[in-house]
Amino acid sequence: MNIRKFYWEATTLTNRKQHSLKVLAELNNALSLLEEKFDVSAAPSSSVQGSTELEIKEAEGLLGRCANELNENAKPKLRIIHHLACSGGTLISKCLSALPNVYLLSEVHPHTSLALDVNKPRYSPTDISSLAKYANIPFANELADKIFKQSIIAAYEHVESLGGTLVLRDHTHADFHTSDEIPQRSTVVTLLEEHFNIQSILTVRDPIDSYSSLVKNGWVHFEPKSFDEYCRRLLILLEQFSADQIFSYELFSSEPQAQVSAICQKLELPFDEAFESIFSLFNVTGDSGRKSDAISARERIAPQTIIEESEKSSFYQKFKEKYHITI
Repeated sequence: MNIRKFYWEATTLTNRKQHSLKVLAELNNALSLLEEKFDVSAAPSSSVQGSTELEIKEAEGLLGRCANELNENAKPKLRIIHHLACSGGTLISKCLSALPNVYLLSEVHPHTSLALDVNKPRYSPTDISSLAKYANIPFANELADKIFKQSIIAAYEHVESLGGTLVLRDHTHADFHTSDEIPQRSTVVTLLEEHFNIQSILTVRDPIDSYSSLVKNGWVHFEPKSFDEYCRRLLILLEQFSADQIFSYELFSSEPQAQVSAICQKLELPFDEAFESIFSLFNVTGDSGRKSDAISARERIAPQTIIEESEKSSFYQKFKEKYHITI
């Protein structure tokens, strides 16, 4: 018998049972309220009708909240980390991959065409979504969405059956920094939230450094190609997260143990301080920057032109004023 798997399943069932008992208690309270306040066999008088209608609405609201709690509790929990390109996401992803029984799928997105050259198809026998686009199958994005959702569900169930925890690394760049229309919410989250109870975090790096690296790598895929536009799009992304979901790459670089511990607490992942000794052994996509096995602050590579742009950028000023992220 897999002792670790048995322990994980027993703990999960216990937690779900305790949560369900709490929700059932709230349901019982709501039903008791209905029984105490209303005599369904008697018609209400005009003097109490208004009060009765208000109490009915309050009871219905409580029942609705309980139903929503039960529905969310029934969904399996899926962890997702978000960050833009060149913002330190690869390093953080490696550190999470190094945690006990954590398996991270790197840079997932259902239908981005950033890595696709339709004029020169590449060998990708397991990538059905790309092959469908090469074949000019109609409504290929809709097909890709279906394949993506089915694949994530299958991967989740497989990892969970082995006693592990699946983490997705969203390819956030594909949603917010391309020529496509910016979605109101993450495409990955929108597709998966019907089936999963999503737990997300966002990691952020000083835009001066992340944009400079983006320019250096030739990955500016939006118009106009300016630092101010980069920050405008970053602010749209940030608005989708609460303060306790946002983590600073700079703070992570200066105190990795504390920050990984905080991320683990937020995502309910098993923390082990040994991650810092072994993270470099794990391979993830997007390894365009740091090559060192040590976690430390990096020197700024921003050219003077971008420094000057930042001084004139209204959106960068809004970023600094609103979020107070350690940079």
